[in-house]
Amino acid sequence: MTVHLFDVAPLRPLGGGEVPTLALVVVDGDRVLAVDAGFPASVFEDPTLIGFERFFLRLPHRPEASLLHRLESIGLRREDLTDIVLTHLHSEHAAGIVDFPDAAVHVAATELETSRSGSLRARISYRSRFFAHGPRWRPHAGTGEWLGVGGCSWITDDVVLVPLPGHTVGHCGVAVRHGDAWLLHTGDAGYGDPRTGAPAAFPLAQYERISMAAPDLQATTRETLRLLAARDDVHTVSSHRYPPRLPLAVAEATERSPR
Repeated sequence: MTVHLFDVAPLRPLGGGEVPTLALVVVDGDRVLAVDAGFPASVFEDPTLIGFERFFLRLPHRPEASLLHRLESIGLRREDLTDIVLTHLHSEHAAGIVDFPDAAVHVAATELETSRSGSLRARISYRSRFFAHGPRWRPHAGTGEWLGVGGCSWITDDVVLVPLPGHTVGHCGVAVRHGDAWLLHTGDAGYGDPRTGAPAAFPLAQYERISMAAPDLQATTRETLRLLAARDDVHTVSSHRYPPRLPLAVAEATERSPR
């Protein structure tokens, strides 16, 4: 198994420099799985496709950052991607699924239901145009357990959808086993240091507060992350910041990967 780390949606929020949106690509024999999908190349060419979000995400013209082109950079084709596991359905994490109509798209059932609810928050938070092609949805209710965390869904023997609600009601992390350890992509569950509780810097700390859909659930998620990050066999990666120290499992692949 090889794990690659890519920035699939570089963002330029006002006053914040450039902020990555990190995705994992797991190559395990004939199965190729992505954790989050970023933006498709079409959005980098035409940011109006994401509506009002373009004014504060301020995407650079960088279509080569799309997951489709990132796969090409490691010798993979569109049709090689068999599965996409989404932490949640916000556009910079999920819009890229339009480039992979044949891939199975795994997501928490609660997140998918919320995106379809028609509520005001759903209309503001989710860009339904990127789901109109009829994705091969694989919603997961979450009945399993992983390292003491309940409500998990095992996608494969080595990939687990882990509930970390708060940012959205159905938000999840995705754990990938590598050897004797796990790499936990925590999505937007929190941008600070999960070990110490130190908050994120501007502008991520502000975005975390503004975008939080369920503060009551977020408190439980922070404690879950603290307990998991304290383990020697769990390494965490957050969506919007490069980790200060990459786990050995992904370090080599990342060094070869263009940003």
